[in-house]
Amino acid sequence: MAAVYDNLRLHITSDSFYIESLNAGSRDVLVLDRINFEINLRSNREDIPPSLAESKLIYGIFGIIRLVGGPYLVVITGRQRVGDILGHTVWKITETEIIPFRKSLLNLNEAQTSDNRTYLAMLEYALAVDSFYFCTSFDITHSMQRLASADTGFHSEPLSSRADGRFLWNRHALHDFLDRPELQQFTLPIMHGFISITACFVQGRTFDLALISRRSTLRAGTRYFVRGIDSNGEVANFVETEQVLIYAHHICSIVQTRGSIPLIWTQKPNLRYKPSLHLVGDQEKHLKYFNQHFDSQIVTYGKQVAINLVNHKGSELELARAFLDTVNKAKCQDITYEAFDFHHECGMSRWDRLSILMDRIALDQDQFGYFMQDRDGAVFMKQSGVFRTNCMDCLDRTNVVQSLIARRSLTKQLTQLGIFKPGHAIEQEFDLDYLLKQIWADNADFCSQQYAGTGALKTDFTRTGKRTKLGLLRDGMNSAVRYYKNNFADGFRQDSIDLLLGNYVISDSDNQQSPFPSMQQRRRPMILFFTYLAFSLFVIFALIPASGFTEQFSYILLWAGATFLMALYLLRNGVDFVNYPSLVHVKQKED
Repeated sequence: MAAVYDNLRLHITSDSFYIESLNAGSRDVLVLDRINFEINLRSNREDIPPSLAESKLIYGIFGIIRLVGGPYLVVITGRQRVGDILGHTVWKITETEIIPFRKSLLNLNEAQTSDNRTYLAMLEYALAVDSFYFCTSFDITHSMQRLASADTGFHSEPLSSRADGRFLWNRHALHDFLDRPELQQFTLPIMHGFISITACFVQGRTFDLALISRRSTLRAGTRYFVRGIDSNGEVANFVETEQVLIYAHHICSIVQTRGSIPLIWTQKPNLRYKPSLHLVGDQEKHLKYFNQHFDSQIVTYGKQVAINLVNHKGSELELARAFLDTVNKAKCQDITYEAFDFHHECGMSRWDRLSILMDRIALDQDQFGYFMQDRDGAVFMKQSGVFRTNCMDCLDRTNVVQSLIARRSLTKQLTQLGIFKPGHAIEQEFDLDYLLKQIWADNADFCSQQYAGTGALKTDFTRTGKRTKLGLLRDGMNSAVRYYKNNFADGFRQDSIDLLLGNYVISDSDNQQSPFPSMQQRRRPMILFFTYLAFSLFVIFALIPASGFTEQFSYILLWAGATFLMALYLLRNGVDFVNYPSLVHVKQKED
């Protein structure tokens, strides 16, 4: 397998982009024509025009994305070293640049120019998320077990060709490159999620501990606009998380998954703190999509233990019952359902009660085992099943439970490798215990930022092993920010994700109608809000010179009446004030 070039120089002329490989022994130059948009590979650096070209160092090509104004080249201009896995350096993207092929947009009318600016802002927003990773010489989209199980032909393929499509976030952007083998050393696969790699020193031994969360592209989105399952059996917020231990000549890992409850359900934002939950469709349709999802999961990961952490009351209970009913109707021996009312069991800071769940799944975890091999390729053990954990959002509660499962597995691995003596616990090693808590809490924050728009809740427990007053305060602040973003910012964020992934492709037609709301539609909610604000200010200023209780009370009563009517209107028409997506997940009012 040829590694992807990790040092490049971009030369920009009026007619072409020249991307020169700076790797030793290479003379390759990738030429992207800015006029006819053709891509060609040359092996002569002298083809680059001297002195006339603007030149800059880049670290990879994210891809090409077409907007109204034509194609745009996206390149990586900043990176940060995360660490090394088996001698291969993993990088996090810190900065990108979007460069238009066309030198001007003079051929666009005013509306098209406005739309192009909006699309460009969406693309910039999506690329600015602090969670994109790459490695030019190692496949970070596959688990260690999948890599070990693959045949020789697989390992000889280019990184971009063999990457797991579920976790390839620039697949759409690379569509001009993927079918051309000669471009493989310029074709860099990008993963989205979280990676931490840390060297540990325990009991006189040194080993590397890595945590890798791979976020799926197949039903990606934001917290309220993407819920449940789709017709292809893909679920919202699906994340594969792998904890890897590398010691001497041995590699151990455990894989877990998280994903939205695999039924067809929605929870559209409408300004209420917790919008109404709706199950959509009949039982037959739920069962069909449920089976599609788990059939795929079983083929990929083996047996499944579905851990459901939602509440056993209110609207969450309705969803939990539907989940259990569908599991029973599926009658699949490879699926086990484990319900645990997290909030009820662990309420009032009774976090020790998580041991109830851990004891119930201990036998399954022992049966599933974990993956173990040596660096020569000999496999000693394979993981035969996974825990598929979910709560409502697959964020806070889910991460707490996954961290405990990973901790138990790590204890067994360290014991088998001879680093721990039998009966020794991670809690007895302060530095390792602290590190494990921190990386899992960071994982929670990254996954939460990507789906809900804020850091995770309950990370004080993950970081310290107990709930704190500061943690409760932080959770309250995050909940408030989540409310604001989910109602007033996530439409734009959802559109940004759909544009980046190619779920929405901009037509080449000049007569394409703008998908974005008209100025009149955008102004309507603001007009109502400012009318109420002006009325409120009028009442306040009228109260200042008012004399007597009767006059003051009349103004206050009038203000209270207007506030009541405003609140009633918002409750009934909240969706009109929500920032809904405009491209794919457009507004649909609930009945």
